[in-house]
Amino acid sequence: MEIGAHTKISALIKANPAAIEAIASINRHFEKLRNPILRKILAARVTIADAARLGGCGVETFFERLAPLGFVVQKEKEGPVPQVPQAPAVFPLFLKKLPQNAFTYLDVREDIAMGNYPFLRIMQAVDQLNEKQALVLINTFEPTPLLQILQKRGFLNFTHEKEPELVYTYFWRQTEEVANIEEVTPETDEYNQVLTRFSGNMKRVDVRQLEMPQPMVTILNELEWLPTGQALHVTHKRVPQFLLPQLESRGFQVAIQDAGPHQTYLLIYKL
Repeated sequence: MEIGAHTKISALIKANPAAIEAIASINRHFEKLRNPILRKILAARVTIADAARLGGCGVETFFERLAPLGFVVQKEKEGPVPQVPQAPAVFPLFLKKLPQNAFTYLDVREDIAMGNYPFLRIMQAVDQLNEKQALVLINTFEPTPLLQILQKRGFLNFTHEKEPELVYTYFWRQTEEVANIEEVTPETDEYNQVLTRFSGNMKRVDVRQLEMPQPMVTILNELEWLPTGQALHVTHKRVPQFLLPQLESRGFQVAIQDAGPHQTYLLIYKL
């Protein structure tokens, strides 16, 4: 069978069921394919390119694992798929402005674990949303097929991987009011400018799981060894107020971006 970036995962499995183990072996994100109910949910609508994006790898990795099974890559026909580095997702301004009681939380992890597809429960919850509410779907993976279905029905979405195996996906109605909300604040604009400036010259560190005062100690230690011309990208639980004067005294600049509840990005650099 000839395959390309836009080949559906379901087509691979239909052609050769051994593709399940070949894909599952790539990394932990794809181990879900071993679960029949998750395979039914994900495989029918997800392409190799979609899966590669979700798993944080390249389509070439899929081609390498599938080649021993007799799959032939349509390189000449489809051409290379550009690998565009993604900036950290910015929490939508519409969601930031909503009061806490405007969010409806629906945890479907137990349904999935029990082998039940909660599609009807999800759709019922979505249908009950008004224009100033949002549904928060709690799951272990990004529900790509569901995103496509609800986009066609006029819903916007935002996915936030809070930690491995814990994904919050937000859904809200696309309205004229939502479209008129200014999505780029001065803070966001500055952060994006710095992110673009240091693209390819950035070291990343996540300090969310560290106990105090280890976040500050870790960041300052990383900065001490940071090569000239590079920036340090920090994922933190909050804006570290006690760290900011330390950065200023050492001659560092910082751009800050709120990425949602308990997640803040800091880009630390020198001019």
